Amino acid sequence: MITPTIAPHEPANTLELDYRALSETFARHTPILDVHTHVGTPRAAKLYCEVADLFGVTHTWTMTGLDNARRLFPDYGHRINFICVPDYMKKDSPGTFTTQWLRDIEHFREELGSTVIKFWAAPRGRDFAEMSPNPADADAMKLDSPIRKEGMKLAYDLGYRTFMTHVGDPDTWFQTVYADAGRYGTKADQFKPLEAALEQYHDVTWIGAHMGGWPEDLGWLQAFLDRHPNYVVDTSACKWQVRELSKHPARFKAFCEANPGRVLFGTDIVADERMDNSIGFDLFASRYWALRTLMETSYNGPSPIVDPDLHKIDPSVSEHATAHLRGASLTPETLRDVYYDAAAKVLDFDASTTSTG
Repeated sequence: MITPTIAPHEPANTLELDYRALSETFARHTPILDVHTHVGTPRAAKLYCEVADLFGVTHTWTMTGLDNARRLFPDYGHRINFICVPDYMKKDSPGTFTTQWLRDIEHFREELGSTVIKFWAAPRGRDFAEMSPNPADADAMKLDSPIRKEGMKLAYDLGYRTFMTHVGDPDTWFQTVYADAGRYGTKADQFKPLEAALEQYHDVTWIGAHMGGWPEDLGWLQAFLDRHPNYVVDTSACKWQVRELSKHPARFKAFCEANPGRVLFGTDIVADERMDNSIGFDLFASRYWALRTLMETSYNGPSPIVDPDLHKIDPSVSEHATAHLRGASLTPETLRDVYYDAAAKVLDFDASTTSTG
């Protein structure tokens, strides 16, 4: 039973839930591997690990710049694994997405043992690159740009065998933020360069972040997986997944059951110096509570997390509105696969070691 107990009006806890107490109500089917977070600083990592422990999350794969990763590695390398990414905090520095990024690919591998690299290619990358003072960054975010192709080859030659990518954003964004199809292309257009990359690097496992970018249409996503056996997806971007997967929980359950080993658990939690202890705890806990509720229970009620996309689509809806959450009640066997087995296989993870890859 959900009993409101905490301060109201918190965007990550509009239902005033006691997340600490509620964490104990979930069955411990298996340890949980979170393959998609953004833990950026030691102080945030300490709080993040506290929350992760409450919800049974034993290891995470995170995305942060090389400088932060180096700071985290000595104390947290035993449970936080580092995905190679450019340092987006240095977006105004020349070479961050070109020459320096190529050097970072080597350092993540050699210093931190990374085996996963992320190629972020969301449509808004066009805007991001154009704001850079370095003209060479203009096409750097495109998945099929020359610098991206060079980075893929370098990563492959260095031994990276898992490539993560983000190419699709919510349908709600294509109705609003990306309404100019002449500039951003259609949603389907975003996947054309990905298909080419999947075929070129057919012996690499590709993780499609955020349910492959298309949780709204699991039929389309199934066809994409059928065409590309080296493609898997993660469940990150909690607000997005809760909003869309709750519209068809039975279909989500069937999708997970039809694709053993190809649906990995992820949250997209952001934990950095901007989070103080009170905000951070509810933020981190809400994502674990919401996704575990979606996957494990038959809950049918409001999400505790404010979802700005609801107002974006319909201005008459409050800016503080939350999505409706409906649980999919995955079986224990499917939960073990999503929570642990799929990621352990894809990422060659052995819990008995302290591997940081």
